[in-house]
Amino acid sequence: MSAKIIVTGKHTEESREKFRRLPGAEVIFVNTLDDISPADYADTEILAGGVNRTLAENMPNLRFVQLFSAGANNYAWLPEHIVLANAYGAYGDSIAEHMLTVTLMAMKRMPEYLQMQQRQGWELLNNVMRFEGSKILSVGMGAIGTSYLRKSHALGAVCYGVRRTVHDKPDFVEELTDLSGMDALLPMMDVVALSLPGTNETKSMFDERRLRLMKKDAVILNVGRGNAIVTDDLIRVMKDGHLRAACLDVMNPEPLPKDHPLWTTPRVYITPHISGGYRAGLNYSRVIDVAVQNLTLVLNGQPPVHTVDRTLGY
Repeated sequence: MSAKIIVTGKHTEESREKFRRLPGAEVIFVNTLDDISPADYADTEILAGGVNRTLAENMPNLRFVQLFSAGANNYAWLPEHIVLANAYGAYGDSIAEHMLTVTLMAMKRMPEYLQMQQRQGWELLNNVMRFEGSKILSVGMGAIGTSYLRKSHALGAVCYGVRRTVHDKPDFVEELTDLSGMDALLPMMDVVALSLPGTNETKSMFDERRLRLMKKDAVILNVGRGNAIVTDDLIRVMKDGHLRAACLDVMNPEPLPKDHPLWTTPRVYITPHISGGYRAGLNYSRVIDVAVQNLTLVLNGQPPVHTVDRTLGY
């Protein structure tokens, strides 16, 4: 008997065909969760794309949910008998490229040169940083942080990492520590990059105390969760002239309201949560491949590549 799989979202015909080829599966495509027919509730075993409480409560045979996102911290409520997997690894390289872009942008003072061009000015700015030989700390060593350090090391940076538990130190990382060792590293770093999941442990991790532990000329990046940095503290620190730049692809609150003081805080550079997602077509292809791989494993009675721990949120 075929397992019924419902796939949500708008997909290319090539991607639909990958799902259709899943062994021993009946695949139904819908645009949104609201488009799922109640007639399919009773015998649906797998949802690809997400789930809500109503569906989880009304699908007695639901056993596996595959997310198309890397973030999974909003699914702590999901019953334990339903296995949850995210798109771990699919976005890592793309987000790392964004991180490299804004790192170099801040080091070379490119936003200031752009502003200079707009006023038709001609001034040579001093205190430009070199990437080669710089010390870069990734707080978060999942697929994103690891890819960023790998690329940074290839360009000559000296790389450090912080993760929840210390294991499997990559060869390109000089030192790997847990959170207890982070504060000792912060004063030495030229760049501190956050790619953290949204958990109680990471919320407000970078408050004014930690921001001021960083060198005055250091750069902070955030591509994980906006609440890892205390917004009011960051504004205060930046207005005081501490830190070269804060490059934020995520922030708290988000979307950032019009007239919020963060928009006009000096040396804060904001992008509207664009480092991941499907804006790069390759990301979409990788997400679909991760999903199809996990669905194939589950249909064959094996665990997915990366099962989300709901207590941790990733």
